[in-house]
Amino acid sequence: MLVFPQPHSIAPSGETIVLAENGKPTCSLVLADDAHPLERAAAELLATAIAEFGGERPGIASLPGVGVAIYLGESARVAGAFTGETPVPDQPEAYAIVAKGDGIALLGSDPPGTFYAAQTLRQMVREEQGRVVLEGASITDWPDFRYRGLYIESKWGPDLMGLQDWRDLIDYLAGLKFNSLGIGIYCCWCVQYEGKRTEFLMVPFPDHPELQTPKTIQYYSAKDGEWRALSYLPPMFEEDFFGEVVAYAKSRNITVRPHFNGPGHTTLIPTTHPEVAAKSAAGNPEPYGYCLSNPQTYELLFELWDSVIDRYLTPNGVDWFHMGLDEIWVSVGVDEDDPERAVDPWCKCADCRQSSPNELLTEYVIKATQHLASKGMNNITIWNDHLAHYGLLNDELVAKLEQAGVRDKVILQWWRYDEPVLEIPSDLGLRAWTTPMPGYYFWLFTQSYTSNIYPHLALGYRAGAEGTDAYCVFDPAYDRNYTCLAEYAWNQTSSGDLYQFKSRYARKVMGTSGFDAVEPFEKWDQVYDSMPLVGSTLDILLPYWHTYSRAREVYPRNVVRALLDDQLRSMRTYHRARTHLRRARDFFAARRDGAPDPGLIDEYLFEC
Repeated sequence: MLVFPQPHSIAPSGETIVLAENGKPTCSLVLADDAHPLERAAAELLATAIAEFGGERPGIASLPGVGVAIYLGESARVAGAFTGETPVPDQPEAYAIVAKGDGIALLGSDPPGTFYAAQTLRQMVREEQGRVVLEGASITDWPDFRYRGLYIESKWGPDLMGLQDWRDLIDYLAGLKFNSLGIGIYCCWCVQYEGKRTEFLMVPFPDHPELQTPKTIQYYSAKDGEWRALSYLPPMFEEDFFGEVVAYAKSRNITVRPHFNGPGHTTLIPTTHPEVAAKSAAGNPEPYGYCLSNPQTYELLFELWDSVIDRYLTPNGVDWFHMGLDEIWVSVGVDEDDPERAVDPWCKCADCRQSSPNELLTEYVIKATQHLASKGMNNITIWNDHLAHYGLLNDELVAKLEQAGVRDKVILQWWRYDEPVLEIPSDLGLRAWTTPMPGYYFWLFTQSYTSNIYPHLALGYRAGAEGTDAYCVFDPAYDRNYTCLAEYAWNQTSSGDLYQFKSRYARKVMGTSGFDAVEPFEKWDQVYDSMPLVGSTLDILLPYWHTYSRAREVYPRNVVRALLDDQLRSMRTYHRARTHLRRARDFFAARRDGAPDPGLIDEYLFEC
């Protein structure tokens, strides 16, 4: 039974249950009149899944109708439908399914559990000789990580997503039983294209119209055979629909966490508000970093944070906020007038010089978390890297957080996107999430990050991490990475190892079994499953890293020269990569038409 994530316990009965025949439903969905909205969403999900095979939607009512009755949630308990046969685990989001010829019961420990039971049953539905059927079984299931999801960075791609794109993404995540979605709403990088800093602001601030990040992209249109220019503001900013995304996610049991980065990764605010910017030794405002001894800095940041909380989070009952805090380092490329100049984000004003950067940052963390807590934010996520690198993750910081009354609200997100993966200390005394990488650089060669995801989650689970998400820019071509994350975030104890997951995934995608299923992925993995090969040897062929922060080299002349010289025998590596991917392409193409989702196969074909 190919269900992702794999349930903890499945006992097939061997019988086949018919849900529709000749386009007519032979089942009905039974739902209590006062059913929770998530239980209603579960019923709608199943009705749609059954009708997707070309038939009519089964009815949804408070009493059984035609044929096999599918009881959801409270209706199953009221009817006593098989409720004693398979007990529901006593923990959040757990569920049990009993599927027999005379009826099906979906029982959750809570409404989200019933919703996830429907997600499992949806994957069990299939077409067989003109009928819509599923295999009878008894299932008990529960999540091993309390929180599971993706973090979508504010970058190219997400900044062009419309409201329906975000809704489709949320439905996709719900299908994998994710319950968390981080969305970057403010983050900045160095000069990359057209001599401009790379800045993204995804929500408007009515009281600060100066805060916006218009973009112009020069691109070649193969369709039109000429160069084009696209000038735009992010639709989420221009149409101000972030609150609608938060509300829709909640209707699918997904909590949205806005990510507002700083004091690193910030150039827009310091350049539009030089009064809060870090100062040079000469007293001049820098285009990067904050003056952390200036009360105006906190006033402005807290005003912006409060605007996000008051407009989007509190009305939707969300008490999560991600305050960033990664990579606060000296950076080249943040000064558009002099991209070669290294800029220090730590302020050199007379007041800031009275304290060390570590002291200033510690004070910032305490003040920021206290303010967010005062606004009702009970879950405040912070990147671990800068605090860990400078030795600030210690008993002293934990004690200060305790004294400030925010220790239980602070969550460290531990990340490393290459190898070896990051191990979380289990004795720090702070809540923790583990954060692998499922794919980010969609404008470069694709990459399999399963070798990053699988150990990250295994080590995080061992260390007692309560949650996991993965840092990414969403791309459907990373479906296997997302599915791998979902698999091991939900089921650490009975999903098997990474090789078993890959085999199951290949069978699902290809719609066949044995070597016919795994062969295209075996060739794919020869190239894309090697992080060093893709991240260095292959990606260096493309212009991105040659233009990052400043034009260090003449592209593509420098690449051509290196290949002609070929002292590292790179040409042999490229030849072998090409050979493997040509064979993978041919295998995918040969089996595309018989695959359950040809569109997903097209993603793999394009990457090959």
